[in-house]
Amino acid sequence: MTLPTLNLIGPGRLGRTLAQLWQQAGLVQVQDLIGRHPDHTQQAIAFIGAGQAASLATLRPATLTLLATPDDCLADWAEQLAATAPLRAQDVVFHCSGALPSSVLAPVRRHGAYVASMHPLTSFAEPALAVQQFAGSYCACEGDTAALAQLGPLFDAIGARRFAVDPAGKTLYHAGAVLACNDLVALMEAALRCMAGAGVERSQAWAALRPLIDGTLRNLDQLSPSAALTGPVARGDAATVARQLAATRGLDPSTADAYRSLGLLACELAAAKAEHAPSSTQLAAVRQALGEAA
Repeated sequence: MTLPTLNLIGPGRLGRTLAQLWQQAGLVQVQDLIGRHPDHTQQAIAFIGAGQAASLATLRPATLTLLATPDDCLADWAEQLAATAPLRAQDVVFHCSGALPSSVLAPVRRHGAYVASMHPLTSFAEPALAVQQFAGSYCACEGDTAALAQLGPLFDAIGARRFAVDPAGKTLYHAGAVLACNDLVALMEAALRCMAGAGVERSQAWAALRPLIDGTLRNLDQLSPSAALTGPVARGDAATVARQLAATRGLDPSTADAYRSLGLLACELAAAKAEHAPSSTQLAAVRQALGEAA
């Protein structure tokens, strides 16, 4: 059986991870890679174990082309491919952006190519780890039916769990992913700053916080967010909230802003608790405490 060929434009962390998974599983033949920096491209080729450096002028036709560039470059690359690349009818051009719809690649349709977006909900911070951890990742998919028919089995074969996403809602979809992943990292930094401000070293603080985090995630597996909410807002303890906001404000403004914004959201959850909910008077006091110190 002839394997589909894959061209990769943007051999960064995501691109090289997916290419390596497919290449090593014998699902595709990685062909040409286009990157901004020659050294970076060669490192990607070594990581993937296949492929060769190319440019738009030397790019060969491929069954699949993955545009793994930054989001703000996708439209430009689609135009460049449509203008200069050897695209053929029924070739597939796809991206893995969570924020942009597949329609950003529409220019390549002039050649009869199909387009799609396949966004894995996983972290690609370190490609070697991402390769090991990818199986079981959920993947939001949308695009041309013919493109999804070709890409779906490739993602399934490396352990993805696909689900459909409305392209019109991808900005909010991706905002949710950012809050759950990127902003979770930022939130952990804020927690560690508070611990450090209290004299607890970071290594000790993380060791102490990790079981609390894991337990919270287990609760969220079983309970709604309102039912899983605990702490001073859930108890309606306005005095504690006021002291903590003042303390975080003295530590640094960004940590205080995070505490206040999340505290106000926690007030909404506390009001929705089915059991042991604070009174409306208590919640009003909490909101006032958060507002007065803002």
